[in-house]
Amino acid sequence: MSKRIKISSRGRTVVYDDDNAPPFWLEHLLALIVTGLIVIVGGIVVLSLSDGGRATLVWLGLGFGLIMAIVLFRDPWRSLRAGEPTAVWVGEALSAFGWSAQTVLFTAGVPYIFWRGRESVPVEPFTVLGVGTILCTVLTFVGLRMQTSRPLPPLDRTPRPARVMFNVDDADGGQSLTVRYAGADGREHDAELADLIDDSWRDRFAPGSTWQVYAFREPRLADTVVFLTEAHEEVWRDGYKLDGVRLGGEGGPVKPGPGSPFLGEESAWRFEP
Repeated sequence: MSKRIKISSRGRTVVYDDDNAPPFWLEHLLALIVTGLIVIVGGIVVLSLSDGGRATLVWLGLGFGLIMAIVLFRDPWRSLRAGEPTAVWVGEALSAFGWSAQTVLFTAGVPYIFWRGRESVPVEPFTVLGVGTILCTVLTFVGLRMQTSRPLPPLDRTPRPARVMFNVDDADGGQSLTVRYAGADGREHDAELADLIDDSWRDRFAPGSTWQVYAFREPRLADTVVFLTEAHEEVWRDGYKLDGVRLGGEGGPVKPGPGSPFLGEESAWRFEP
């Protein structure tokens, strides 16, 4: 009997008994993706056969881009209202504009060219499509850079015992190592380990094992990530994960080896005082 684990938005962990069979959507993921692509591509092909259909594609593209913009611009609005630094909400706004504008360019611009016909469309729409894509990509990159170039939030240097709750691969094949610790507020919190553990050490982080960690000083970040303290310098790391701290998803590899990638003098990251 296997276990299926869910962590709620309030930090509670719920463990479900389950059998060894994977979920239906995961077991048939490839078939679902192929079917979805066939339906989408088939719908586009059918609509593109008539003038009315091509016009519908243009309006669908504009509507999809508008919906995407509304969804993406919620983050900079929330950050602005919460008093986040200018670099945060401006970076989020630039990224939101870049992504949504690219969506409109492709989902509405390309159907518009086919709707009007390449022969009847002047060269300007092609120029707008190409130049616009480049500019939007640059804006998106600048926005992401503004968010990730600032220091990490202040770190509470109080070592806290943390118990490993589970150590599994996530849906994308990455490492998901969650620990439970008592925060400065006296409550228990579940957070992922920011240090990605090298495979040569990963079996030592079995559920129930205890490690010393640092947590962020800000209570709102208590359930995001925590960091192994200097007491575990011998542990080999080969990557990092900062999901939910500055971006929804942020991580990558580091040179495999012992020692924290965050706490050393030569670390690429700095924490606010």
